[in-house]
Amino acid sequence: MSQASSSAFNTNRNRYYNPMTRIQSLIQNLDAELITLCKQCSLPKDPGSSNGNLAAPGNIPTAPNSINSLLARARSSSISNTSRNMLAPDAHKRQLRNTYRTRVIDAYRNRRIFTVYGNYHTVRRALMRRGWLEKLPATRLAKLQTMSEDSLLEHARRGNDYEAVVISKMINNFPSFFIWQGKGQRDMFAEVKPFRNRVRRSQFLDFSTKVGLVGCAEQERWFREDGVCGMSYPRFYRLGANSTEERAAFIEDYHHTQARSLLRYLKEHRPGNMIDPENGVILNSTLDFAMNKVKNMIRHAEHYSLDDARIKMPTPTEMIENQSFMTQSAKVLQQNAKFRTSEKLMAEYSRLAAQYLDKIESLRPDYRWDGCRNLWILKPGYQSRGIGIVIRSTLDDILQWTSNNQNRKYIVQKYIERPLLIYRTKFDIRQYMLLTISDSQVTIWTYRDCYLRFSSQEFTMDDLRESIHLTNNSVQKRYKNKQNRDSRLPKSNMWSLEQFRMHLRHVGAPDGTWNKIYKGFKQNLVAVVLASLDETELVPNAFELYGCDFMLDEHYNPILIEINSTPDLSPSTDVTARICPMALKDCIRVVLDVPRNPSAQTGLFERAFQVNYNVSKEVDGTKPLELNGTQMKLFENLPKVKPNPRTRLLRKILNNVKATTSRRFGKQERTKETPAKNVKMLMANVKHRVKKARTSSNSPSSQASVTNAVKSVLSSTARENLALQYTAPK
Repeated sequence: MSQASSSAFNTNRNRYYNPMTRIQSLIQNLDAELITLCKQCSLPKDPGSSNGNLAAPGNIPTAPNSINSLLARARSSSISNTSRNMLAPDAHKRQLRNTYRTRVIDAYRNRRIFTVYGNYHTVRRALMRRGWLEKLPATRLAKLQTMSEDSLLEHARRGNDYEAVVISKMINNFPSFFIWQGKGQRDMFAEVKPFRNRVRRSQFLDFSTKVGLVGCAEQERWFREDGVCGMSYPRFYRLGANSTEERAAFIEDYHHTQARSLLRYLKEHRPGNMIDPENGVILNSTLDFAMNKVKNMIRHAEHYSLDDARIKMPTPTEMIENQSFMTQSAKVLQQNAKFRTSEKLMAEYSRLAAQYLDKIESLRPDYRWDGCRNLWILKPGYQSRGIGIVIRSTLDDILQWTSNNQNRKYIVQKYIERPLLIYRTKFDIRQYMLLTISDSQVTIWTYRDCYLRFSSQEFTMDDLRESIHLTNNSVQKRYKNKQNRDSRLPKSNMWSLEQFRMHLRHVGAPDGTWNKIYKGFKQNLVAVVLASLDETELVPNAFELYGCDFMLDEHYNPILIEINSTPDLSPSTDVTARICPMALKDCIRVVLDVPRNPSAQTGLFERAFQVNYNVSKEVDGTKPLELNGTQMKLFENLPKVKPNPRTRLLRKILNNVKATTSRRFGKQERTKETPAKNVKMLMANVKHRVKKARTSSNSPSSQASVTNAVKSVLSSTARENLALQYTAPK
């Protein structure tokens, strides 16, 4: 290596380089220096030499291994190389061009051309190992893509960037059969149905957004099945500009939550610590109001109907009572105000409060996540990475915040006040889900590995800053870990699954706790996908990898928080540096290997659920979704309905009409159609006979006479008109 290149390498040795790129550049520099050295060592050809034999100066023969013999060999090889290099570049280019074109044609015929947007090098390497060729996007190696093909062929070597750009230029006019793209990018080459990492849905049921996840939570009740799918999700409300009804529902829920919070306060505190018989400022009427509210909630939950789902606006008296209760209960929950009552009576209130809470929580399990603060978290409907998220406790603050930020379409969600903590610190779990679509199936895959993300601060309800309550890595990386935090927590704020399972054994969690948690993950994700299928574009070869965030309650039950369509797969810590590349490799196995070989290895992805569907191609190009099912039986034996006397009489009249021509209407019957005038006369005649028959329908003889009297012979058209008139709804 030359002195200049060595000094440059020493200067930049502290900078990070891609090892392969660094090695390739060093090899190219060594090749250039070796060529220069050979040219310097070459000597001009001796005219006196014959048969290509070289002599040493003074015609002294030299030994085969002497310096002169070595120089002679170098000179002869350099001369031959010089003459060969006069023709080599063009021939070498033609050879490379033909080789690359053969590879390109073979890749096109086997549908092995791919395009990857972004720095997903794991995906690139996985595809190249399978023999795929890359069609570079415009932003990748942009400077080299401006060079001509001849210039690139001069520097092209096996595996370097010049070769990648040359091949990309050759396949520029071919479509890509595997595309890894961003969510907002336009779908290219849809006609060849490439493997594309995007599954499109309607905005209302796109569970990768807050608004879409709310829509799926509303629909999943129709797909709920014990042990298979079911969604555990905090209750939510859309407080947009046009959501008057949902706004009223949130206000009512806020008042109900305040009543339960007060009862939980009674349950968690000793009666003697909550009373002051002489100086207490809170009366027993506040407790009675909360008790009545919770009792009404239990009654509605036990006997729920559609009428209960309707939002009923409170009367002026109820509004005054609610406002008074909110003021008095806030003093207790926020300022620890005392009750003016006896300890014996407070003990009875505490007993009833525990009884009512146990009853309502058995009917509504999500109420178990509530505490005594009535906190709500506000999230922008279409943001990620914790942007714009705030936590509020008072009703006025929540309504004002959403009114001032109408453009962000805020989702108001009940904050989980009683999460499972590890060493007094909040955490969540990142779980991966893969969704694949084939010609007739939608498959949900879940990853058997995951990792935990911790907050940098200890959990407390007295401080509502994001550094305490938001565990996103994009949020926590902006803060330093609290100094007095438990030393057993990781400095990188991440745990692997194995570390979490060791912690469960250490704290004495029941056997099979992790299996219970993982099963809950699958049930939540299956429910979400099934709820969104109604408005999902079922495009064959489409797939998508999702990052799903879960929390755990105090009984190790998973709670779905959100789903990200473009999860962060960068190696930010030692934990993610291991699991993220592994998840991407396994994703490529599922997407590419399983369709070719159903028994292929899928890594840590396992099939959680599979939905069969059938798309029939119509002539006009539409592809309606065909559903198969069985007919629902309402009755084993249809009930016998007593026929109407008028209907029975008309049936007899029409059945006794003959198809031949009568004397009275013989002339008109000779034509194919009866004139409208004669039809009206026939209808009037029949009406008259029916009226006369109804007046004398008591005796059987009269009915028989009427029946015989109206045995008039009618044409088929007249008969049809009569049937239409008397069977039409009145």
